[in-house]
Amino acid sequence: MNKQLVWRSCGFSNVGAGHRKINEDSFLTLPDQMLWVVADGMGGHARGDVASSKIKQAFENFSLKKSLSSTIENIEDTLISLNKELRMNLATNGNQIMGSTVAMLLGYGSNAYFLWSGDSRIYIYRDNLLSMVTHDHSYVQEIVDRGQITLEEAEKHPSANIITRAVGAVEELYVDIDCLPVKPGDKFLLCSDGLYKALSNEEIRVQLFDIPMRAAENLIAKALENHADDNVTVIVVEVSDT
Repeated sequence: MNKQLVWRSCGFSNVGAGHRKINEDSFLTLPDQMLWVVADGMGGHARGDVASSKIKQAFENFSLKKSLSSTIENIEDTLISLNKELRMNLATNGNQIMGSTVAMLLGYGSNAYFLWSGDSRIYIYRDNLLSMVTHDHSYVQEIVDRGQITLEEAEKHPSANIITRAVGAVEELYVDIDCLPVKPGDKFLLCSDGLYKALSNEEIRVQLFDIPMRAAENLIAKALENHADDNVTVIVVEVSDT
């Protein structure tokens, strides 16, 4: 008889080591409902902190539905409704976009489901290897996909901050969804771009060996040590059978 999987998590957010005074990131951990959320308000736009906070608030009372399909549909409908709400505020906000990226992890049975829009990311740490399970919605990712530049060139590209999809930033929101089966020992990292722009994949990987609380604390500390000039948010989720 298979043991029931146990999901443990810890999340932290920091304004960063730069000159930012406002943390435009938000995050939500709902282990009882198997949902974790990172939202990164779009910097340079009007009240990105408000947009990310609205995503957090929209899911604070989230509960699993009777089926996976209805649960996923509920998440999508919530994000689409929020996108419409933020778009309606354009006229009263000087036509300035109020938007936020979002990356969500849903645990359901023995599977992990990923929903995202923008360039906040989700990684899986399995068998001491780190892999990204989301795909950035950004200008540089599009030109990487077309083979016009390399991943290394993308990191230093002058348009690296241009997001092509986010909640509130597009007239019609599409949410990407993916999934994979999980096994005991897996860890998932949800993070805003402030983390992966401050740390290399190897620097991230070595911290994920630890339990969620220490891994999350150490990732934030390492990003600040590397002078992260953006807000930094991380959630580490571990799957076990004990």
